[in-house]
Amino acid sequence: MRETIAEALSDETQPFVDDGSDDRRRGFSDGFPARGPSPGRRASRRWRVLLSALIVDPNSDLVIPCRAENVSDNGARIKLDEAQLLPSSFWLIAVTAGLAYRARTIWRQQDRLGVEVGEPVHLEEATSIAERRLHKIWTIRR
Repeated sequence: MRETIAEALSDETQPFVDDGSDDRRRGFSDGFPARGPSPGRRASRRWRVLLSALIVDPNSDLVIPCRAENVSDNGARIKLDEAQLLPSSFWLIAVTAGLAYRARTIWRQQDRLGVEVGEPVHLEEATSIAERRLHKIWTIRR
């Protein structure tokens, strides 16, 4: 059974929360009419979380600590400590869960970014060279 990022990172005691912080919704106060999410922009619900994560690009030895602020079945909103350049695709390691996800940046605003994620890799069961390298990074940083 596929374990989504929302299942891995969300707290079952915390229900779905629309915290109003969806950067794509704007009100009249900023000069744009208010609008809800359009069909196809978000296929699943979001859960608010505040969990430690790592952005890893094994090709460049890039390891950046970050925080997952909310998650859905196929993605997450990530907050960086400071705005910095990132590759368009990278690995996102959920530190507490011990899972790594191949991630692709969908949107970016200064120190926050929205990512789409693929199937999880259980780092305790790492088999390939890349997975073992991610396991080593995760072990050092947790």
